[in-house]
Amino acid sequence: MTADPPDRPAARRNYPLDHWYAAAFSDEIGRTPVARTLLDRQVVLYRAESGDPVALPDRCVHRKAPLSGGMLIGDAIECPFHGIRYAPDGSCLTIPCQDKIPRGASLRVYPVADVGGHVWIWMGDPVRVDVTKIPDTHWLIDPSLVAVKGSFLVKCNYLTALDNLLDDSHLSFVHRNSIGTAKIVAAPVVMEEGDDGVGFTRWTLDTPPSAVHAKAGGFTTNVDRWFTVRFVPPATVLIDVGSAPIGTGAPQGDRSKGIGLFSNGTLTPSAGNTCHYFWHAARDFSLDSQEASTMLHQEMLRTFVEDVEIVEAVQRSLDCDEENLPQIDIAGDAAPLKARRILDQLMAREAQRQDSAA
Repeated sequence: MTADPPDRPAARRNYPLDHWYAAAFSDEIGRTPVARTLLDRQVVLYRAESGDPVALPDRCVHRKAPLSGGMLIGDAIECPFHGIRYAPDGSCLTIPCQDKIPRGASLRVYPVADVGGHVWIWMGDPVRVDVTKIPDTHWLIDPSLVAVKGSFLVKCNYLTALDNLLDDSHLSFVHRNSIGTAKIVAAPVVMEEGDDGVGFTRWTLDTPPSAVHAKAGGFTTNVDRWFTVRFVPPATVLIDVGSAPIGTGAPQGDRSKGIGLFSNGTLTPSAGNTCHYFWHAARDFSLDSQEASTMLHQEMLRTFVEDVEIVEAVQRSLDCDEENLPQIDIAGDAAPLKARRILDQLMAREAQRQDSAA
């Protein structure tokens, strides 16, 4: 099979390739081809008749027509321009105007996996594919929880959005009317660092509940609130957050009197300074209440819109910074800075492998 054109020079790419990225939610992909730009490449996604997901370059080898505009014939996808058909493994099956299949008429196939409510794609070296590296997003499909979800195509580099997800000091300001409270920004932080990830926990004790938690948990008095964040390379952030009435044992490990939300923010670079932002929030309370699901979806959507608005504004500022004004780091940047160092190390190792192979 033919390979894609060589990857963009490392100096222009700020993401590692040899990793799994979220291409879609599982229920987005079916028997209708879906076009998506991922890691600066156009991809078509669909499911074979077996239900297995398929990912191919979204272009015919003849005149580069997007295959996503075509139709499925069994497990094959048919080009909408001249009817050339491709199998799920990228091989060319038929060319209607001739019998012979020319050399080079096949497509690269991207490894995909349907795990944790997401369809994941591997766009790096196929020899290095490792399903054990798929981020754990089981909260989305955990039968003991009820989840709401959504996605955005955000007009910012994925690193700008990642900084935001790993920094909870902005909650007191960006989300002051949703999930933020005034005391969060000054509460102590316990960092957890490793070679393959970074995280932190912040407890805000005896604090007024956030607007969302007050509505969800019916709190009328102060609460003890926890906020635990974990970064999983290349771009998934796992968040465990909740509130419980003060004095009910939550800081000691008994959260039974409170409410918990388990959230994943998963980012995938698209093209240029844009990225896909997949989010979900799963709750452990009011499991049978459709009203709770509707309320939580509305509130979480409003919260993530607040995030999108600020990161897009930051990206516009970065793009227009002709004076290259100085930028400082503050205490709340500890986790984002560690995550960026991890990504830099991953990309450096990839570059070293490519140099050695060359």
